[in-house]
Amino acid sequence: MPARHPLVRSLALLAAALLAAFALACGDEAEAPEEPPEPPPPTATPTPADPTTLTVITHDSFDVSDGLIEQFEQEHNAKVELIAGGDANEVVNRAILNSGNPEGDVLFGVDNLSFQRAVKAGVFREYESSRRGDIPADIRAQFGDSLLLTPIDYGYVNLNFDPAAGEPPSTLEELTERQWRGKLVVEDPATSSPGLQFLATTIAYFGEGRWQQFWQDLRENEVRVELGWSDAYYTHFSVYGGDRPLVVSYTSSPAAEFFFSEDPLTEPPTRNVIPSPLFRQVEAAAVLEGTEHADLAGKFIDFMLSDAFQSQIPETMFVYPVIPDLELPEWWSWADVEVETASIEFTAEDVDRWIREWTGIMRR
Repeated sequence: MPARHPLVRSLALLAAALLAAFALACGDEAEAPEEPPEPPPPTATPTPADPTTLTVITHDSFDVSDGLIEQFEQEHNAKVELIAGGDANEVVNRAILNSGNPEGDVLFGVDNLSFQRAVKAGVFREYESSRRGDIPADIRAQFGDSLLLTPIDYGYVNLNFDPAAGEPPSTLEELTERQWRGKLVVEDPATSSPGLQFLATTIAYFGEGRWQQFWQDLRENEVRVELGWSDAYYTHFSVYGGDRPLVVSYTSSPAAEFFFSEDPLTEPPTRNVIPSPLFRQVEAAAVLEGTEHADLAGKFIDFMLSDAFQSQIPETMFVYPVIPDLELPEWWSWADVEVETASIEFTAEDVDRWIREWTGIMRR
């Protein structure tokens, strides 16, 4: 085999060297680190929206723990403002006066004796809570099952008795007998919610045309009438130093006495006397017509039907929650009484007439 020419060999070596250098250059370029990308321009942090103020108009007895209200506020970016507007009748009267231009967004405290006037005045707008179906039908029926009102709690008014006075009466008729002369204090139904409930109980029991005579007999038997529950209970009830061992109060009052006692008790210092079927007062909440926060108002009504809120009702307002089968405090068993609910049908005009007739009898 002939030997290669020196020039050919030199060219071959040069080509090989160039190829190697090219390959090395390519490899270095492929492995070179990339320049880091430019960081994006900073974005402005969004400013959280200011909380929406939700104004809730209530009666004077409304109560709920601050912690629960704060929980609602945090969940819904809201600020809840509570305005106490008097008893149930006063709350409704204010709502009617401001119909269409409400003072607030939600009203709580309208009851099944006062709601018809407000409905006629167009005070409320419909709202159907997701928990409405959990409320017993007979309680919803107290408002005609209308979506304008959502029941929240209920209670009964009866007679509370000081056991130091001996044996209590067992019927309403006995209250007109001589042994109970000057022993009973009641509230004016024109100015007091429990007073109106007790009047309704007597009308349901005696019937139209007969209840008037019962109250005439009570008047002659020296019944005492006070404008409100507090004066009747804390001033004239003998348990608090008054001279009347019988007072119109709530079936939950003995349980409240047990709860608030500073001394350890084995039983309450007062007793319930249930002389007849009792009128059941149902309190409701409603969204006010004209509110600018209808959606948030509905959420507050849902909140009032939550297990957390309903479970607090006995301890904060001393009435019964409308959601059944909740775990309630042990002391509440003193309010767990057997009650037959009075059956009575009426209109707003009937209630006005009852009060006029009662006033005519008692202020002669």
